[in-house]
Amino acid sequence: MYRVGEIPGYIFDEVYHSVTAKLITRNDPRAYEWWNPPIEPNTAVDWLHPPLAKYTQALGMKVFGETPFGWRISSVVFGVGVVYLTAELARFLFKDKRIGLLAGVLVSMDGLLLVQSRLAMNDIHVTFMLLLTFLCYAWYRRTLSDVIESPKQLAAYRSLLRKRLLLTGLCAGLALSTKWSGLFGLGVLWFFEFLFLATELHRIAPTTKKMLGVLLGRAIVLVALPLSIYVLSYSHMFLQGKSLVCNLDHVQNGKCYCSQESSPWVLALEKVTGSKSWESLEARGGCKRLISHFSELHHQIFWYQTTLKATHAYQSRPVQWFLNLRPVWMYVKYDEGKIANIYAQGNPVLFWIGDVAVLGTILMLTLRSLSALSTKLVEKKKSAVSFLHRVSGVIRMLTNFQTPLSGLFYVAVAYVTVWAPWQASPRIMFFYHYTPAVPLLSIILAYWLFRAWGHKLGKVLVFMTILAIINVFILFFPNWTGLPVTNKFADTVYFSLKSWK
Repeated sequence: MYRVGEIPGYIFDEVYHSVTAKLITRNDPRAYEWWNPPIEPNTAVDWLHPPLAKYTQALGMKVFGETPFGWRISSVVFGVGVVYLTAELARFLFKDKRIGLLAGVLVSMDGLLLVQSRLAMNDIHVTFMLLLTFLCYAWYRRTLSDVIESPKQLAAYRSLLRKRLLLTGLCAGLALSTKWSGLFGLGVLWFFEFLFLATELHRIAPTTKKMLGVLLGRAIVLVALPLSIYVLSYSHMFLQGKSLVCNLDHVQNGKCYCSQESSPWVLALEKVTGSKSWESLEARGGCKRLISHFSELHHQIFWYQTTLKATHAYQSRPVQWFLNLRPVWMYVKYDEGKIANIYAQGNPVLFWIGDVAVLGTILMLTLRSLSALSTKLVEKKKSAVSFLHRVSGVIRMLTNFQTPLSGLFYVAVAYVTVWAPWQASPRIMFFYHYTPAVPLLSIILAYWLFRAWGHKLGKVLVFMTILAIINVFILFFPNWTGLPVTNKFADTVYFSLKSWK
């Protein structure tokens, strides 16, 4: 919170997020409309992202006024929450408070998370929601692993398991309602549920009827529920009169936008059946009634995200995030030989050593899996057990949520899933899109540092690593928070790599 409200005006993408949160605070329908001119000079309405983060920013302004502190305070709160959830997730997965504490220390020393926790943007919010989702799912799967061996225990805990899975779906929906990249978190859940059901479905559902019930339940909780929460996140918009199903008899922007184009499902039905009669189900007075403001808004969002050809001096690619090569210059103030900057940038020591830990983890998991598989091949050679059965044994080893190995696998999959898909994005990207990956990188590094602490030489290396991370945090703190330093100092330290400037 130190000086979080002292920089006046908007910083970087606050020109979108803060302005839109102001409209929400005032109950102004322009917060959800894409056709209006700028509300304030050199700003624009952020209709591209789901509204949940903007609701919290609006709440901050309701309490503290429409001031920089008011629109930034929610990021501060969620940023602190990210540190706590990082520590708690690490403690839970590895069953050791010391690893959790170390993970919390590491993540609190990162510059990217610090910057995003002091600006009114949505990246720190979706990071919090994703971590909460990952923690709830691990909680659910740990309980399931504890009771799956006993049919009686499984039956006794069934209600509790449903509640924890339901909580996971709820959190996943909140992540999706904060930013579309929350969908990556759902991808992690779907991946682990697929592995679990592929190897264990016959144990929890011995009959075809029960299997279908389990699959239907998963579809409801991990698909329908998150999507429903996403739709509900627009409740403020719906209460303003913009409905899910358009109820106007003529085309009109504003209160409810009715498209004159047929919806995709109608076009698909026409193609399949060869009949044009399906349009009559939604056409009325020139309007396509099942295309509302909500669906047209998302049509506009999708079109913008997939056709945007803009460039930016500080855009970057995912591999540059991994290597901490291209931060985002968000703020500057010049003052007689001094300069005050805000760069969204990772802690170099944390990132680079963390990268080694991530790559080492992926290599170790691959080798352990291949070793376990080859061992089973030798053991089962005479019994003619199928290859798929042997593979299922390796999957159980990696996904039982009981061992450090399975904890590492879970975090590694989550890390890759929230980062790698950005490579396929057709639009420009920025380093702050890497924000959700940093806590997961910190957890992986914390695990290996703790393991190294058990060796004599390892204690020295661990101590030096943590000391270096803390010292770099202190050294770069002005560059992350807008404190003035001399131009010479900034050029020598903060821009020691050419791509950092």
